[in-house]
Amino acid sequence: MLDPNSDAAAPPLLSRRRVLAGGGRGLLALALVGTAAACGPGGPPTPDPLEAQLDAARRDAELAAAAATAAAPWMVPALNVIADERTRHAAALVEELARAAGKPTPTAATETTAVSSAPAAGPAPAPTVQDVATALRKSAGSAADLVPTLSGYRAGLMGSIAAACTASYTVGLTTPRTPPGRPR
Repeated sequence: MLDPNSDAAAPPLLSRRRVLAGGGRGLLALALVGTAAACGPGGPPTPDPLEAQLDAARRDAELAAAAATAAAPWMVPALNVIADERTRHAAALVEELARAAGKPTPTAATETTAVSSAPAAGPAPAPTVQDVATALRKSAGSAADLVPTLSGYRAGLMGSIAAACTASYTVGLTTPRTPPGRPR
């Protein structure tokens, strides 16, 4: 008869077969968890924060160009410079967005702009210099707010855009007391 206290009579707790079967199950579970984690949270990707800055740059450029058509003659060159500057900001943002997405930079021919589908009720009044200054102030603020959330080139780009917009509305769009060419 076998002694119940004897080690020889009890089957081993861990056999080679149990270790291999348990390890296989563990690897299968790890593979399933890894696959689920690789798929991400399941939601759509968040938009790049520079997209809003690109939209603002394009809007500001159009606004400044439109304001130049109705502005006082001494303000036209400043508004044209602002329109050109904001167009260059848009181009730099397009390049950065393409670089970050791993895509080639779109050319002017491949780049499209949204066309308004609202029916035209008649010609809208031209924006004023004050409208341009307000838009630039808003763009400068949003770019400056974005800087601390970014790093490297992107932070520098946003800082540069914020500074350029601020300089444009504080220096470029100041109205002289008397127009140039008139005695003071």
